[in-house]
Amino acid sequence: MSTLDQILDAAQLLNSRERAQLIAALWDNVATSDWVPPEPHWIAEANRRSDAYDAGQLTASTWEEVRERARRKAGLDG
Repeated sequence: MSTLDQILDAAQLLNSRERAQLIAALWDNVATSDWVPPEPHWIAEANRRSDAYDAGQLTASTWEEVRERARRKAGLDG
């Protein structure tokens, strides 16, 4: 078993809040040059949504609204 596998196994034992904190801590330490490019289907989906938004078929939410919804769903806010 590799060190990465051991770390992933240990991370699974964390509660949801701790895993979210781990993700944030790790993400903050990844150089942009090491980011993995999105897979083609994600690029296609982003383009589809952008086109739908431009055509008036979708609405948008502010970052604050999205963050609040995500935090609520993750149980981070009461």
